[in-house]
Amino acid sequence: MRDNIFKSTMTSGLFLGVLFFVNFVLNSSSNVFIKLLSFLLIAFIIIVSIKNTKNYRDKECNGTITYGRVFQYVTFMFLFAGIISSLFKIIYLQYINPDMLTNMFEESVRQIEQNRALFDRFNLPLDDKYFEELENQMKPVNYSLQSIWVNLIFGLVLGFILGFFIKKEKSIFESDDNQTISNV
Repeated sequence: MRDNIFKSTMTSGLFLGVLFFVNFVLNSSSNVFIKLLSFLLIAFIIIVSIKNTKNYRDKECNGTITYGRVFQYVTFMFLFAGIISSLFKIIYLQYINPDMLTNMFEESVRQIEQNRALFDRFNLPLDDKYFEELENQMKPVNYSLQSIWVNLIFGLVLGFILGFFIKKEKSIFESDDNQTISNV
């Protein structure tokens, strides 16, 4: 069964990775309506995750699954989705929209300068090294790889919650091969 979880999560993760990337593109738009679509897409991602996990439980696990296995399945699914999404983001940020991260960096610097008093209040240094590190994080590969962590955390939280609802223990009336014991 261990091999089935990786095959299943990779397949599901591929589809979710595409959805994560589409959500990223929607969020990068300046159009408010398009940004609102990203919230619907997040809801769709959650629904797809629930359906994939239930499908895994019913088809690969013969209708029973532990809380830990649900958590593991969802976490792996989001890890693979994050990796796939990250690859698409690298291509997008490197070749399709290379100015996006530059614009984000400039906006970040502008926001930091506007809130300089807040940084001073908490004794946070705003030296050249800070801005160099910020600029380094705004390179396509670095930025994209950081998003894997965000997706993984989302998967951990969702797996934690879904584990309570999707787990299904074996009935005391079922044998090991998932057949109901009947009275003869």
